[in-house]
Amino acid sequence: MKAWVCREFRTPFAMAIEDIPAPSPGPGEVQIRVAAAGLNFGETLVLNGTYQKTPPLPYVPVSEMSGVVTACGAGVTRVAPGDRVAAFSIELAGGGLAEVAVLPERNVHPVPAAMGLIEAAAFPMNYWTACNALGSRGQLLPGEVLVVHGATGGVGLAAVQVGRARGARVIATGHGLARLQPLLDLGADHVIDLDTADLRDSLRALTGGRGADVVFDPVGGRLFDDSMRCIAPGGRILVVGFTSGQPAVARTNVMLVKMISVIGVEARLAIETTAGRGQAEFQQMLDDVAAGRLKPRVGQVYRFDQAAEGYRDILGRRHFGKSVLMVCPELCGHS
Repeated sequence: MKAWVCREFRTPFAMAIEDIPAPSPGPGEVQIRVAAAGLNFGETLVLNGTYQKTPPLPYVPVSEMSGVVTACGAGVTRVAPGDRVAAFSIELAGGGLAEVAVLPERNVHPVPAAMGLIEAAAFPMNYWTACNALGSRGQLLPGEVLVVHGATGGVGLAAVQVGRARGARVIATGHGLARLQPLLDLGADHVIDLDTADLRDSLRALTGGRGADVVFDPVGGRLFDDSMRCIAPGGRILVVGFTSGQPAVARTNVMLVKMISVIGVEARLAIETTAGRGQAEFQQMLDDVAAGRLKPRVGQVYRFDQAAEGYRDILGRRHFGKSVLMVCPELCGHS
């Protein structure tokens, strides 16, 4: 089979298409003919060797994908050959950038009949991160003010939609009014263009001087510092990532005086370490997608041979929303 393979961690990242043997499912595992794979900023950090964990080399990247089940190992009962599925691997070497992938049954989920396989590859990681952050981690309440940084990216757009679904007043931030404007039709009540506006002044004007109840921050760096200055008393800052490349330092004196919480969000750990609660919450997210309460949005769609280009566009902030790679155009409904 053809697969993108990373054989060394370095900057800029290096991976190439190779012919490698297709994996076979063992007990409790599912083999998938991959239709599409989701691309994420975090995977560029893994490829560069700068993520907090690294998989054994060589490895096939991408932890979220969609496709059709082609074989099942002994003991598999939830899915069967021919089923359309979406999958989210807990392992960093998820294998989604390949024609065939094998994952544990618990990480493979049926796709709603009305959803295409490109859309099915767009939601597992980003929407789960947003749901976990704004749900059990951030405890976002109806009527609260939610600020979403990096709102034009995949996880930011998901947070905008999840925040709206939870009844919050959503304020989206990013760079460039033309890129931000579509968010007003996707769940945001207001947008703040950080190229031309000051975050603190804008939030004070929009909230009558009170500030944000919850800040969803996948950016970090200076933007985290600015968020500390404009969080409401008793507010929560959700640390989702640091796409700025600069992890921030929380000032404990500000946390004390304003009685605020800084909360880390790690989607994989939320499933692995919560005694089943995270898995149940993930299932609730799947139910919300199936019922249409959450509607995954796809930004850019790339061909299989354009994976490196897709990651470079994410690093260069030349994307809007979720980027998806078509591995098998026929399964995706493309000729």
